[in-house]
Amino acid sequence: MNNQRYIVATFLALATLAGLTLRGLGLPLLASLEVADPQILGVVNASSLVSLLFGAVVFFGLLRNNAAYTFADEAITELRRTTWPDKEETVRSTAVVIGTTLFLAAALASYDFIWAKLTSFFLFTEA
Repeated sequence: MNNQRYIVATFLALATLAGLTLRGLGLPLLASLEVADPQILGVVNASSLVSLLFGAVVFFGLLRNNAAYTFADEAITELRRTTWPDKEETVRSTAVVIGTTLFLAAALASYDFIWAKLTSFFLFTEA
């Protein structure tokens, strides 16, 4: 299990995201219900403490879940086997994507402009 540090880091990131999400959803809910967010021991807000505890539960729950641990281990192993493109190939592919996007945007803009002019001519002129 040489992937253990990456797995723990991934689970920690997921737990942090879960805690921040809970706090982000909880604060507007408390505000809409007009409930104050009390401070505990004058140091930390209750919503922050609840989200921190929720993140810890998520972290330790992921660590104890064999299916999640196995999935993360297999995913990291597959990412190590991946052949990543070199810098030149990445720049070339990026240029192709940007060029194609700009071409399609220009084509759609011209079609929209022409269609607007045609419909304006036929619909808003008096015969």
